Amino acid sequence: MSKRWALIVAGEPDQRTGGYIYDAQIASALRGQGLTIDVIGLSGRFPDADDTAAQALAAALAAQPDGAQVIIDGLAMGALPEVVGNHAHRLEITALLHHPLGDEQGLSSEAQQRFHLSELAGIASVARVIVTSQFTARRLGELAKHYGQPISAPISVVEPGVTPAPISPAAVPDAPIRLLCVATLTPRKGQDILVKALAGVSAVNWQCDCYGGARDAEFTRQVQQLIDENGLSGRVVIHGECDSATLEAAYQRAHALVLPSWYEGYGMVVTEALAHGLPVITTTGGALKDTLPEGAGLSVAPGDVEALQEALQNFCQDAALRTELRGGAALARGGLNDWQAAGEVFAKALTQPLTSRSSEVNQALTAGSQFQSDWLTLRENVDASARNQMLAHAAATWLGKGLHDQTRDRRNTAYIADLGCGRGSNMQFLAPQLPSKQHWMLFDHDADLLNEARQRASTLCDANGQSIAVESHCVSLVTLAHSALSSASLVTASALLDLVSREWIEALVSQCVKHRQGVLVAMSVTGAWCFTDPQLTFVENDEDRWVLGLFNAHQQRDKGLGAALGGDAHGALVDAFKQQGYRVSEADTPWQLTSSNPAVRPLMHALIAGWAEAATEQAPEAATRIGQWRDSRQQSVDQGKIGIWVGHRDLLALPADGA
Repeated sequence: MSKRWALIVAGEPDQRTGGYIYDAQIASALRGQGLTIDVIGLSGRFPDADDTAAQALAAALAAQPDGAQVIIDGLAMGALPEVVGNHAHRLEITALLHHPLGDEQGLSSEAQQRFHLSELAGIASVARVIVTSQFTARRLGELAKHYGQPISAPISVVEPGVTPAPISPAAVPDAPIRLLCVATLTPRKGQDILVKALAGVSAVNWQCDCYGGARDAEFTRQVQQLIDENGLSGRVVIHGECDSATLEAAYQRAHALVLPSWYEGYGMVVTEALAHGLPVITTTGGALKDTLPEGAGLSVAPGDVEALQEALQNFCQDAALRTELRGGAALARGGLNDWQAAGEVFAKALTQPLTSRSSEVNQALTAGSQFQSDWLTLRENVDASARNQMLAHAAATWLGKGLHDQTRDRRNTAYIADLGCGRGSNMQFLAPQLPSKQHWMLFDHDADLLNEARQRASTLCDANGQSIAVESHCVSLVTLAHSALSSASLVTASALLDLVSREWIEALVSQCVKHRQGVLVAMSVTGAWCFTDPQLTFVENDEDRWVLGLFNAHQQRDKGLGAALGGDAHGALVDAFKQQGYRVSEADTPWQLTSSNPAVRPLMHALIAGWAEAATEQAPEAATRIGQWRDSRQQSVDQGKIGIWVGHRDLLALPADGA
């Protein structure tokens, strides 16, 4: 390889904590793989980023040429999602996450949520995510589901390696049992729990040495106070941060590592201890349950002083137990990977082909084109917030009463067709609100998106908590002559209508009238959008109106389903159903996006870029002027000066005798 990468970290890169050591070791290993790695440290405060931090990250990214490949450590990436999003359209960005920022110990619920949402917003902009443990990969999935912010970027797991080390000598009879704690002094690491537990260990001959930087001065003072109050001065010693030679000497003197953490994204110090043949006494917090191999140490619940005290007591008093655990550590030592192997896995994750991405929204659906999963992910949560609940409830009531075709043998099951389903966002919204025994039929021309929709459906339940059935059809929607479609009770779609022609609408209405199907179509654009000020007042701007006109003209091109109606499609569908005697209900469902919300800034950037792209295709001679408009509006979003309003409407059409 001869590629060049930039690795951006918060603060000085040479800090001696697990995350920074991981970054440094991976950078070294990647250089051994033939990559050129420039490590860039950022000034300022993290993760609660201040202006200095924001300016430092913005400058570091701005210095990278278009198309450059950048790795951003999660401490910086998650703190400043808007800065990351501002450069994601021109850089290939990889997020390197050690553990979620909001999982740090001692945060208020408000701060925890703020950090989680900020980090998920940053992830929405990046090309890929690399995490250091399977636990963190699972945890990100849980957070994405909890906050309704699905992750579209591929996630790879690259666990830390270890540096080969000599085996530490075993304890000799009548010599002190030396316990070693290697962790920064912060509440999450739990040194206060350790001191409380050691205070209850009976008077056996032991010594505990604690190494690690005093990152939290008040917590460090509290730990030292606990040591003094429990008469442990001289037996529990806080040494502070040290160099590698001092730490290696400490490993060689130790007989066990003690790590009382409440939570770890991996727990590199555990494998470092195992590399020395040392047993480990730790907790099951976060990834630690996975990191410590069975038989190589003792694990207790995080924060359980009595359980930790018992584990320490048993280890110090029972020579047979120490011998047994030492044998387990030696066995685990033989299975550890070094940093070179970790670097090979990391390099593979960096260079694997990405799913086709675009920094600009592809508003067209030409034959063979694809709506990108990242765009669909960006809009999913916003769509769900904007959609009209009353129309969804009315559709649920209609299905529940069984007022559709009673001659069907399957009348006890709600058969629902989802046209242009994408990654299944429409189903994700509707299924929990509709009556039981649902059978969804998903139609889309993109096999990858259909597969994603089916996978996401595996955990979906109906309003009564029962799982749903799903079938998929990878077909073009140029024709609606699909046999499965005729069996549906309810036909539904979301964010599709602006792509279709008047002839397509007439064919859909004819199909639905023939089979007396209900129709629920959501989030159809009206052809109106504008920018707003911080008070949500519409901003009048000649350049905006000019670009809007170009965009709407572009929307009426043929997108593969005939001459598209764009913003006129919703009205055409309403008129067509009313002419057939259907009862039609409508609702305004606009997007109201504010740049003060970091979670929606990536969507705002994507909208502006997509509008500019469409306008440029419509008027290529005005590309420079459109580009200047785009850059100005993107900058205003980053500065928090503007919001975006986008008009949408929902529609429910039911047969007159079933309304």
